[in-house]
Amino acid sequence: MVCAVLVWCLAVTIGIVAWANRAEPSAGAGPQSALPPGSTQPSQPVASSPGDAESVPEPDRSDRPSRDAPDEEDEGPVIPAAGSGTYVRQQQSAEPRTDSGLVITYDVRVEKGLPFDVDEVASTIHQILNDKRSWTGTGEWRFELVGPGEKADLHAYLATPKTTDKLCAPLLTGGEVSCRNGDKVVLNAKRWAFGAEAYGKDVTNYRRYLVNHEFGHALGFGHVDCPGEGKPAPIMMQQTKGLDGCKRNPWPAGNDDD
Repeated sequence: MVCAVLVWCLAVTIGIVAWANRAEPSAGAGPQSALPPGSTQPSQPVASSPGDAESVPEPDRSDRPSRDAPDEEDEGPVIPAAGSGTYVRQQQSAEPRTDSGLVITYDVRVEKGLPFDVDEVASTIHQILNDKRSWTGTGEWRFELVGPGEKADLHAYLATPKTTDKLCAPLLTGGEVSCRNGDKVVLNAKRWAFGAEAYGKDVTNYRRYLVNHEFGHALGFGHVDCPGEGKPAPIMMQQTKGLDGCKRNPWPAGNDDD
C-alpha cells in the first residue's frame, strides 16, 4: 500500500513540473502561412467588363459606324468584303495649291477588284486636301501628290473591309471603319461608297469628311466631342458615329458643305 501511494505521488509531482515548464506560445502566433516570408496572398481575379474587349491603344482611326447607316443594298457599287491585298497605284502627280505651310507628300493606292479608278480617287483626295476649307486653309500644311518613284510621307489606301482590318491592325476597325496607322491612311471602301447616316445620301461631303478626318490623325490630331448644340461638328469629331446635336461639317477650316 505504501509503495502504491509513493508511486502515485511521484507521478503527480512529475506532471505538475511538466505543466509549469511547458513552452508559452508567442503573442499573436497563428497557423503558418504557405506563402514565403514577405509575400501576400494574391487578390481574387476581377471580372471582365465589356470595355476590356479592345485591349489596344486608343486608335488613330475614324469612329465606329452608325447603327443606322444608309441602306447599302438599295443603290451604289458592289463592294467585296475581301480583296487580294494588292493595289493599283496612281500615276499622276499634283503640286500643292498654296505657297505656305509644311509640304506633306503622299501617294494613293486602290485595292484591285474595287470599282474605283485609282487616278479619279487620287484626284478627289488631292482636291479635298488642297481646298481652302481643308487643312491647307490653316496655313500650316500643304499637300503634294507624288508620282511613281518619288518618296511619300503618307500612303493613302482605298481598301476592302477585310484588307482595311489588316492594314489597320492592331487597331480594330471591324470591317466597317477607316484608320490612320503609321504612315498609312486607310479608307474603307464600304464607307467611301455608302457614307454614313450623319450625311444621308450625300456621299460627296462624307468623303470630304473622311479624308480630312483621317489625314487629321496623320497630322497629330485626336478625337474631340461636339462643342455645343447646333454648332458645326469639329472635323476630328466622330461624325460617322453621330453628331450629338452638332451640325455636320466635313472641313477643318470651314463649315459649309457646298
